[in-house]
Amino acid sequence: MHVSREGFVVRIRRVGSEDSVGVGFVVGDRRIITCAHVVNAAVNRDKAVRDRPPDGLRIQIDFPLVGDSEGAPLRSCKVETWDPPPGQGAAGRDVAGLVLVGGDTLPMGAGPARLVDHGTVRDVKASVFGYPGNPPGRANGGWSRCVLRGAIGGGLIQLDTELEAALRTQPGYSGSPAVVTDEFGDAVVGMVAVAGRDGTAGDAYAVPSTHLVAAWPQELGASILPPCPYRGLQSFSAADARRGLFVGREEEVSRLRSMVRVKPVVAVVGPSGVGKSSVVSAGLWPTLVNDGWLVASFRPGVAPFDAVARALLELERPAGSHSLDDLVARSAQLRREGFWRVASQVALLTGRRIALLGDQFEEVFTNRTDGGGYIDFLERMLPPLDGPEAVGDVRLICTLRADFLPDLLALSDIGPRLQDRQLNVSPLDVDALSRVIVEPAKTAGVSYVPGLAEAIARDASRGPGGLPLLEFALTELWPHQRSRRGHVRWSGVSTATR
Repeated sequence: MHVSREGFVVRIRRVGSEDSVGVGFVVGDRRIITCAHVVNAAVNRDKAVRDRPPDGLRIQIDFPLVGDSEGAPLRSCKVETWDPPPGQGAAGRDVAGLVLVGGDTLPMGAGPARLVDHGTVRDVKASVFGYPGNPPGRANGGWSRCVLRGAIGGGLIQLDTELEAALRTQPGYSGSPAVVTDEFGDAVVGMVAVAGRDGTAGDAYAVPSTHLVAAWPQELGASILPPCPYRGLQSFSAADARRGLFVGREEEVSRLRSMVRVKPVVAVVGPSGVGKSSVVSAGLWPTLVNDGWLVASFRPGVAPFDAVARALLELERPAGSHSLDDLVARSAQLRREGFWRVASQVALLTGRRIALLGDQFEEVFTNRTDGGGYIDFLERMLPPLDGPEAVGDVRLICTLRADFLPDLLALSDIGPRLQDRQLNVSPLDVDALSRVIVEPAKTAGVSYVPGLAEAIARDASRGPGGLPLLEFALTELWPHQRSRRGHVRWSGVSTATR
């Protein structure tokens, strides 16, 4: 189980003394990683020496942030892997992997850090820990705050010390984890390897976590947590579909495509949380684009005519800017002439077929504040069954919560317009839910232990909350994987989200 920063930071001590020469951090049950030049300093060698230390040599470490009034727990290590410091034209990652000896285990409260790829974060705050010589008198060490800037040459990532930081990164910080905080807690993006000699420089450089893995593949090969493929409480997007993250709705998407070919408007109807928005935005949208359609989306909100006007302006001038006057004028035109006439003009102007995706169409009812104004909007958006809009280059696809369908059908002039223009979406069965769980994880190189995905799918199929709750539970479980295997004690979707 991964722990917070206090549990994985270690101090590297000089052999035969209590002097600090640098820092390291825990990466496994009995394994620690630090800089090779820190190990050289610990055994009183020149920091640039490239030869691996003798096998019988022991490195002393302690755990300063889990100690108590009696001091920090002390452990002894040997060098297990060695990637030397670079120098004199020779390459090297400057990484040393240590393993506890003498039957020692990690002290209470200590545990491995969670490694993440620095490519998933940029221009975020990072913390580093060390033993500064400037200012002196920091025997207990200190944290410094940096900003992670990204990769530079030489396989390093740049860390710029914050201007208001009390301490700057310096040689006593070598080997420190560069710690960031994400939705899952503390994570390590790299290891400090280069810093200013006297603590006056504002920049430092770290070996990225991906290079740490390359230097110690036997221990770290599956330790970097890949980006989470699940969407939490968000709907899926076209980008998610391209990455293979949207699965299980192929039949509904195929039926929706067939309907859109011959019907000017289609209402995608289903209960809350069933995945209507994802069927449209991740399933239909990419296929329309591939077929040459121009596509834009809107939510009615409190000003539905304005929302549709903005979407049409985006289709008309996708790379241009739109003024408030443009929006007001287009909205007024929609009120006068109706959606289909205005949209057909946009299609003629662009020379393309156009499709508008209206998400959460129930907002027409929930946000109505102007008496019968919502009926006026519906009349101008939903064409009659036998109207001239039945064929043409414009399509409207909207999602609607099933509990609002009676409100729509109760309008005698509006309800009949949905006849044969409705796609019903029901909850996924257990087999489809299993795919939703397993297949996105495969894109990240992660698998589930036998039986776990099926247990989650069965539980999700019986409980309330729908896909968003399942996706949220899977997102919460993602950082608890071990060696890229989903391996957790499962107590149910509702329990996982508490």
